[in-house]
Amino acid sequence: MKINQKWEWMPEELQESTEELENPARGWYEIYTFRAEDGIHPQELRWSLREGETLALVLIDLGAYRDRALGHEALENIRSILSFFMQYEKDVILRPVYDTEGKGREREPEAFDTVLMHAGQIGEVLQQTEHSVCIFQGMLVGSWGEMHDSRYLTPEHLRKLYDTIKPCLDREIYLAVRTPAIWRTLTDEVQFGQGSFEKTAVFDDGILGSMTHLGTFGTMTRDAAGWEQAWTRKEELEFLRRITKNTPCGGEAVLGMDGRQESTGFVVSELKTMHLTYLNCAHDRKVLDDWKQISWSTEGVWKEHSLYDYVGSHLGYRLIVRSVEMKACLCGKWEMELEIENTGFAAPFQEMELFLVLEGEDGTWEFPVEFDVRQCAPGERKKIVQCFRTGRVNRMKGHLFLKLRRKKDGRPIRFANGKKADRLLLGSLQMRDR
Repeated sequence: MKINQKWEWMPEELQESTEELENPARGWYEIYTFRAEDGIHPQELRWSLREGETLALVLIDLGAYRDRALGHEALENIRSILSFFMQYEKDVILRPVYDTEGKGREREPEAFDTVLMHAGQIGEVLQQTEHSVCIFQGMLVGSWGEMHDSRYLTPEHLRKLYDTIKPCLDREIYLAVRTPAIWRTLTDEVQFGQGSFEKTAVFDDGILGSMTHLGTFGTMTRDAAGWEQAWTRKEELEFLRRITKNTPCGGEAVLGMDGRQESTGFVVSELKTMHLTYLNCAHDRKVLDDWKQISWSTEGVWKEHSLYDYVGSHLGYRLIVRSVEMKACLCGKWEMELEIENTGFAAPFQEMELFLVLEGEDGTWEFPVEFDVRQCAPGERKKIVQCFRTGRVNRMKGHLFLKLRRKKDGRPIRFANGKKADRLLLGSLQMRDR
């Protein structure tokens, strides 16, 4: 394509890839369990990290302190654990618990004030320590910390815990609770109606386990149940669809849907509705093994892939550049028009920075693109138009790249266009001889 008398644009062919992208804050996660009273051995622990995964659910057992405050040693151990995962570039889903055996009431503190004290202590660690926590999951109580089988799940207890934990979480950390009903207990109905939500998310450890996701949903209608109780499956899924548009949602898939898990359309529809961002890579193993044997029945590049591959690659965001056009402008400027599609299940929930990079023999120039990538809702295409001046580039052949990175730490975000490079080649600008 000829831009003007001097410049010629040669676009690169952009194709959709099926590669698994190691992008931050999304995807499969492994559970790593620690006891607060025990120190870690970083050189030994690093061998347990799964290659290719950017998320880790860090479960810290506080059971030894059910009758007292977390001591200095325990707090230092927690700092060391969080620092370790940050060093190895794992975004952390942090879940402090009292129970790891399904004995919530038996293992949690007798005094609720102790729970509040522990929540505040862990919150102080997060405020004082450099870490990579992006989700604080649960509120310490219940079997496995999953907010069931606990004496501390009344609205009064939940709100006190919320008021203790929330101020300790910076703007990058979401608090995730077990069910939509608990989410509503912590969110005023009027505030919800106005579309003003706190950074509160939901995690579902019963996905596909039953028609109610093992109690995540209820059987009563919203009108009959009221704001703070569980609603019917249809109403809760619609509610989840709304509140997860801009918040991370994840959990575990569980066997028990009477063959529905073998229906690729049903499974994918469920996960899309929930805007699923992250999923346990080991539980339920029977479900995940079944997904590996089921072909994803669709046309296009995913036709020969398994349901497991498709789900894993589409957890969270998956960004593809669909088209690039160059247009001549006045006064020596040119205009770039990009079209980006998010084929993932969810929108990005963290701030990102987008750049065009022009690289040639005389140097490299970066042009920031004013666009909030969090606006890329799943299934939608966004057009981005940016104008640049080429006059500063002196008679050179230059390659044009698109680069996306996470704002808080500069971690690269890769596009699903065929190469796992930290930047995507869009084409080249060449100055023609007169």
